[in-house]
Amino acid sequence: MPRRPSPPRPTEVALAATLHDARGALREDVERFLPRLQALYRSIAVATSPPTDGRLTALLAAAGVHAGTPAANERGPLYRLALRQALATGAPRIHYVDFDRALHWLRRAPRELAAVVRVGRRYPAVIVGRTEKAHRSHHLPLYATEVVANRLLAARLGLTGRIDLLVPSFIMTDTLVRQLVTRSRARGEAIYGEWAALVVQLGRDVAYLECRGLDWETPDRHRRSVRRVGLPAWRNRWSSPAEWDLRIDMASEILRGATRALAGAPRARPIRRLPRRVG
Repeated sequence: MPRRPSPPRPTEVALAATLHDARGALREDVERFLPRLQALYRSIAVATSPPTDGRLTALLAAAGVHAGTPAANERGPLYRLALRQALATGAPRIHYVDFDRALHWLRRAPRELAAVVRVGRRYPAVIVGRTEKAHRSHHLPLYATEVVANRLLAARLGLTGRIDLLVPSFIMTDTLVRQLVTRSRARGEAIYGEWAALVVQLGRDVAYLECRGLDWETPDRHRRSVRRVGLPAWRNRWSSPAEWDLRIDMASEILRGATRALAGAPRARPIRRLPRRVG
């Protein structure tokens, strides 16, 4: 008798993710794409913010992927909760990415996401950034302020060339993730700068990979409005003075978070830049 093919081995990578969705706008996307994410990762831990829609939280819980909700509606406690719960699954490697980005990535470039997960098994730490085109797809206040923040972060870390540290997304060994959780202190927007600085410092062999599937995910929450006026017009609505003020303040907090994390730290080692993957 011919031998039956053995079932595919589950990946060793767990997904740690966070979700803030007070309107439950992504519920259909979760129903559609969560099974595919579960097939890609060894386990999934999604921590939800306190305002997130209860029906969406219940959906995640029913699927066995809800990682809980912190008492405080702040980014730092939320992000660290997701990492701690992913570590509790026993997975030897953890991929962190916001859950709305993971859903968008799977819909936009599924082969690229799968390739990134495979690459993440080869290095102790892989930072995942946006291609220039993917970053530029975001609304102008976010893109412009993050370009400046990324350049200043790179200069402080001694890194040369374009780099995007602010998705945030990375795949690291469980040992490095535990160190990150232990050293992380930020509570608000400073978490983005703090994590960028810590992740680059923690690994002895840090790789960097840019992906197109990390283009702007926010329109996924507003599909009717986007269809009604078109994406360019809808994107322009996000260029209000209030949004510029918000993004400038966020960039300042990001840099403060990085500065605190780097206080007294040696300059980071050079990173290994990886070529674009399939997708």
